[in-house]
Parts: sequence; C-alpha cells; structure tokens
Amino acid sequence: MRVGLREAKKLATRQQIAAVAMRLFVQRGFDHVTVAEVAQAAGVSEKTVFNYFPSKEDLFFDEAPERLAALADGIRSRPVEETVLRAMRRLQLGEVPRLTSPGFVHFARTLEESPALLVKEVDVMAQFAIVLAEVLQEEGLPERDARISATLLVGVHRQFFRAARRMSLAGKHGPAAVRRLKTDIARAYELLEGGLGAVLP
Repeated sequence: MRVGLREAKKLATRQQIAAVAMRLFVQRGFDHVTVAEVAQAAGVSEKTVFNYFPSKEDLFFDEAPERLAALADGIRSRPVEETVLRAMRRLQLGEVPRLTSPGFVHFARTLEESPALLVKEVDVMAQFAIVLAEVLQEEGLPERDARISATLLVGVHRQFFRAARRMSLAGKHGPAAVRRLKTDIARAYELLEGGLGAVLP
C-alpha cells in the first residue's frame, strides 16, 4: 500500500525519535535518560515525543506494534495446509538471526538493567497474548480456549526471548547460538503439539 507524504513524514519522525532514544538508553542506561533529553536530542518538543509514544518505556519497545502486527498477519496469511502451531514456530524461528546477532547485546543489556523495562515487558507480552487470542477466535476457537492457548504460546515466545538475551549477555553469538536457540524452539513446539495440537486449527 502506498504511503502518503504526510504519513511518510510522521513515520520518519517517529523512527528518528526512537533511534535517538535508543542511542541514549544504550549509552547511559534507560533509567538515567529523561523524555525531555530525548526530545532535545531529536530536535522536537517533549509534547511531540508523547504524541508518538505514550510513555518512555514505549520509546524502548518502539518496534512492538510492528512485530505484533506481523505476528497476527503471519497467522492469518499462513498457507492453508499449515497449522497455527507450525506458523508460530516458523515465525519464531525467523526471529532467531536477529536475536543472536552481536548487536542484540545492546538491547539485551539495556532491558535487563532496568526494572521499569522488565515490568513493561510483561505488559508487552500481555498485549501479544490479547491480540493472538483474537486471531485464534477468528480461526474458530471458543473464547476461553483461544485465551488459554494464546497465553501458552506467548509464554513460549517470552521464554526464548529471555534465553536469547542471556546468551547475548554471555557473549554467545553467531552460528552456534543460532543452532542452540533453533533447537530449543523446535523442541518446545514438539511438546506443544502433544497438547495444543489437538485443539488448534
């Protein structure tokens, strides 16, 4: 879909603010940077920052909405013969190279060193579960089953997100880290197939 000039400018401004914020968070630690300092460094007003990001924590998790939309779209647009579990596994495996790259350590360290961000992570994962449950209901699951299944699936996602951070902070990157994380993800979904596999479409 073609993006208009106004939308393109807004997206560019949002990306600029987020990039500046992340640079400051990495340099000084999330808890030691104020929104006012982000605004000044980005050349915008503090009000403008809050127009794009409801909270300082949202500046750090700026990619969450995009990744949430990609998750929902990935399930909705999956091949007819692919189950939800297999789609989730495929989508999660697709994230492994990013989570095992050397540059991921900056994100991992900033997150792990901030109590506020660790709390926000819980909220982000809860939002993932809500949206995933809605998608599963679209697939025909009863509301309760969709909610429980989504919570379990997001729990797996969070587990490997945290495992990737631990590996990154331990200096484990590259092919060996990719193989380890992919093997663990594959095993998790093998175990899920024995339970959720009988419920999910």
